[in-house]
Formats: sequence, structure tokens, C-alpha cells
Amino acid sequence: MAIDFNSLEKLAEGKTKIIYKNPEDEKTVYMVFKDDITAGDGVKHDVIEGKAAIDWKTNRDIFEFLNRKGVRTHYIDSPDEKVCLVKKLDFKINLEVVTRRVAAGSILKWGNAEEGTRYDPLITQFHYKDDPLHDPMLDDAYVDYIIRVKRGGEIYAEMRKTNAQIFLYLEEAFAHYDIQLVDFKLEYGIIENKVTVIDEITGGSFRLWPYAHKNPNLNQPNILKELDPEGRLDKDTYRMGGSLEKVQEKFEQIARITEGFKNL
Repeated sequence: MAIDFNSLEKLAEGKTKIIYKNPEDEKTVYMVFKDDITAGDGVKHDVIEGKAAIDWKTNRDIFEFLNRKGVRTHYIDSPDEKVCLVKKLDFKINLEVVTRRVAAGSILKWGNAEEGTRYDPLITQFHYKDDPLHDPMLDDAYVDYIIRVKRGGEIYAEMRKTNAQIFLYLEEAFAHYDIQLVDFKLEYGIIENKVTVIDEITGGSFRLWPYAHKNPNLNQPNILKELDPEGRLDKDTYRMGGSLEKVQEKFEQIARITEGFKNL
């Protein structure tokens, strides 16, 4: 039976989702996906009909995969299309936590990195969530200092550790489909006094580059020639001006891939 959201209290609305109160359980809320897509800290904005259902499928499959791996997440169930039942936050941590395996995107500009550089071990960075300020990055040395000295430093340590572990899980999963997980960003909150993965994990959360050929050599300093960035399956297609039809096609490909995670 479909949920009548017109009768429910709207608690919050963001760029791509709406949060509704669950009148039957105060410890949970409904997270509903929208057809909107944005880039450039919200400056670029479009609506792709059907995107909400696509993102919902990808998000469902990835969170169920992570839950099976024992990762602490807010995800409980998907009771209806475009709808997730999630645990209610006690406190949202206003950070995006980015983990990178391969140099791509903004790090090429601000970090003077060479595209395709492989990071081993993974690198993880914290960005303060603020669109007008362009999500500025926290200094790595200062984050290390917070972890060592400051009260609450264990929260940063837990996020850094969890992000890296999730990356390894998803990197291995996508590798089954000859795809390299390049980087991703996750968000966290506190639920029942524990650091918990929240929000969504969809095509806008990561970069995915297919392998350029079978059996690529991924254990070298730069792996750009082993990958096919032009065949990317992520939101960079939208950021780079691809048609909305092409963006939807890419997101549909991701959903078809993550559907197979139930077998991993």
C-alpha cells in the first residue's frame, strides 16, 4: 500500500530528497528521492523524470550491501518506490568525507595532482558542507591534531576509518563489473551515540571509470591508461555538460550494476 505523504509532516527538504516524519515510530523517518539533479554547489539545476526511482534503487542496493557487511548505517528498508525508511538522526555532522583511490576532479586543480595518480593507501579528506563557500576542505594536519588532542576527536577517527573500509568494500564490488571506484563522498551523523553513515549513496556520490581493457594493471603509480574515463558512469557526465538523456542512461547503468550486489 502506497504511503500518503500529503498527510505526513515534512521535516526537511534538500536538493535531491525530502524527509518526512513517521507517525508510527518517532525513532525513524521517511527519506524520499526527488527527480532533481544539481552541480556546482547548486548553481546548475535540472529535473530528470524518473531519476528519483533510479537513485532509490542504487541507494537501496548499496546500503543493503553495506548493512550485510556490518557497517553502521541509518538505512532500514525501502517500503515503497523512491522511499527509504531510515533511523532518525540525533545530530548531523556537517561534513562531507571524501576518500580517493585515483586522482580526478577538483584535486587536479587545488592539489596539483596528475590525473590517474593511484593513492595507496587511500587518502581521506574532510570538507565543511557549505555551498556558498564551496565546501572548503579541512587541513589534514589539523584533523590529525583534533584526533590526537581534542575532545570529540574520536568521531573524526571513526569517520576516517569507516570511509576507508566502505571504499574497499565498494571498490571490490564494482571490480566484479570491471569498473574502478575512483573516489566517493559520504555523510555521517550521530544515532544512539554512535557515528553512523547517513544520507544517500547514488550516482552523485562517486566517480566510476570502467576498465580500458581486461586484466588491467592497477598496481602502478598512475593507472589512467588502464581505465576509460570517457566511459564514466557518474555525475561528471552532467557536470561536463552531457545531455540529460545521457546522464539518465549513465545512472540507469549504475542501478543495473548495483542490483547485482545482492549476490556478492
